[in-house]
Amino acid sequence: LHTLQGHSMVVNSAVFSPDGATVLTASADNMAKIWCAQSGECMQTLKGHRYDVVSAVYSPDGTLVITTSEDRTAKIWCVESGECLQTLRAQGPRFMSAVFSPDGRLALTASFTPVTQIWHVDSGKCLHTLRGHQNSVHSAVFSLDGQQVITASQDKDAKVWSVETGDCLHT
Repeated sequence: LHTLQGHSMVVNSAVFSPDGATVLTASADNMAKIWCAQSGECMQTLKGHRYDVVSAVYSPDGTLVITTSEDRTAKIWCVESGECLQTLRAQGPRFMSAVFSPDGRLALTASFTPVTQIWHVDSGKCLHTLRGHQNSVHSAVFSLDGQQVITASQDKDAKVWSVETGDCLHT
């Protein structure tokens, strides 16, 4: 049992890596940290956000991390080196969350706007901007096969979207 100490402000999220070997934390101190789950030692500090890091998750293979921040960016990081590989910019207020597709090739961001975006992880380019909600999108995830996305909004609707076309399939 370990207490992971090293952040100077509130820890907003914490998740295990897919293999359970490391833990990823996101903090209001503008940083995310990667910790050894066995020893509790900080292995990597991900610095580059200008404001609170709100969420952080691993890619399915555990080699990448995506963080979201109140600075209106999401950043994709290399776990091994700690290098920021891509910076994704929100179209409005900050991102609420971000997740990777099951194959790790795409990322999905939800924000304080009615917009959700699907991004290419390697290039950082937006593949689709999903528009159709009337209020903030609080949650967005890929289906297990990676072919669809479901979004949940403050407008009281959930929508299912095609990843290939960006079209809304169901409300």
